[in-house]
Amino acid sequence: MASYRVLVVTNLWPTVSNPGYGSFVQAQMESLRPLGVEFDVLFLNGRESLWNYVRGVSQLRRQLRSKHYDLIHAHFGLSGCVALFQSAIPVVVSFMGDDVLGRFKRNGRISLVGRFFRASSHFLAHRVAAVIVKSPEMKTTLHLRSAHVIPNGVDLNLFQPVDRSQARRALGLAQSIRFVLFPFDPAIENKRYDLVEAAVNKAKAVIPDLEILVVSSMPRAHMPFYMSAADMLVIASQSEGSPNAVKEAMAVNLPVITVEVGDAASVVGSTDGCYVVPRDAEAIAEKIVEVCRRGARTNGRSSMERLSMENVARQIVQVYDLVLGR
Repeated sequence: MASYRVLVVTNLWPTVSNPGYGSFVQAQMESLRPLGVEFDVLFLNGRESLWNYVRGVSQLRRQLRSKHYDLIHAHFGLSGCVALFQSAIPVVVSFMGDDVLGRFKRNGRISLVGRFFRASSHFLAHRVAAVIVKSPEMKTTLHLRSAHVIPNGVDLNLFQPVDRSQARRALGLAQSIRFVLFPFDPAIENKRYDLVEAAVNKAKAVIPDLEILVVSSMPRAHMPFYMSAADMLVIASQSEGSPNAVKEAMAVNLPVITVEVGDAASVVGSTDGCYVVPRDAEAIAEKIVEVCRRGARTNGRSSMERLSMENVARQIVQVYDLVLGR
């Protein structure tokens, strides 16, 4: 088994104030350790200040002088741009979604920040040793035939079904309410909380005991309980790469209602009790009512083995092997 020393450059990593932020990147990198990958992290806290990207250049160079690395693995386009401020070590970039597709507003238009993300990512993609994207749509958008399509994996050991009543008792949630899970910050326009809210309000005409369960900035280890406590997950985003919430919901057999975004439709597939719907409040509301009346869990977990953390880890190491000629 080959061994690698990797420097992870990322603006997505858990913090004390937001332990769920970038936890999927952390989990992905940890999954590589059994395959001989050791890594250090250079975290660029762009949410705190955009100047942290500028400071990251000097931090990067100091880190590279202090230790030998085989390659740099950057997560998100802006992090990859920082990683390019050196030429000694090959750079692998994992694009996340809106860094390639653009960050959208509620009206469906790409924001100015989203345009900048997209332009910088297109520039970057043709100047690094290897590119990983989360969905075929991202690969097509980049016009890069050599890009590797590798979605984030799901931790099947962590995301296991928990009895719904037991999960609600653990979280202090009412047993009598029907909960629609929204596992994002409602302030992020791209996630379309407004559309989910409109759909739930319509569905309440038929199912009065219906509420949105908003869960954000939550430690990753808590999410299986929230997903098991909910009655369904609804995804209405304008754009996504490969939404982790869909795979995690499938792993705990939670019904999923999703618009056609990223690879969500292919992940859901033909799973009984999961639905792909138009980006329309009426259509979403109709399926919310159907899920409530059905009242059953799905068998989504049975189709998640191919997207297990271990299978995805092997694909990432294969990219490392290719870049370093091993």
